[in-house]
Amino acid sequence: MKKSLSFLSLLLLSSAVFAQKDVQKRIQTQFIMAENGSTITLDEGSFTFTGSLSMEGKKNIIIKGKGKDKTILSFKGQTDGAEGIRISNGENITLEDLTVQDSKGDAVKTMNVIGITFRNVKTEWTGEPKAENGSYGLYPVQCEKVLIEGCEAIGASD
Repeated sequence: MKKSLSFLSLLLLSSAVFAQKDVQKRIQTQFIMAENGSTITLDEGSFTFTGSLSMEGKKNIIIKGKGKDKTILSFKGQTDGAEGIRISNGENITLEDLTVQDSKGDAVKTMNVIGITFRNVKTEWTGEPKAENGSYGLYPVQCEKVLIEGCEAIGASD
């Protein structure tokens, strides 16, 4: 009986790992393939990522979760990339209604974006505060027309 349970547990764990990799691949593909003017809708749930999600050179994009505490993107154990989400060289980008947790570096970093809106976004490092946490929750660098409303940053090292 113990061998059956161990095998079943291993099988379920393997299925969960593959499902998380599928989610990461699906969302990163949506970020890359998004056509200007589109909305990327993220499901409710907690999703674990091993690498940064990145978007480059897009215009008029909305990235929308189901709610600040309902769509959770966790980067705990992240092995690739420095940020949780990185958006660069874009125009009129909105990120809303989601949580980004435990990224290796900054939770959400935007660079050279004209018109960036963060609405109802929560960034946090879970557990005890420590110097190894990412520096910033929301980090718009060399961006113009930045709007931050209804957002939270918890546990960043800076």
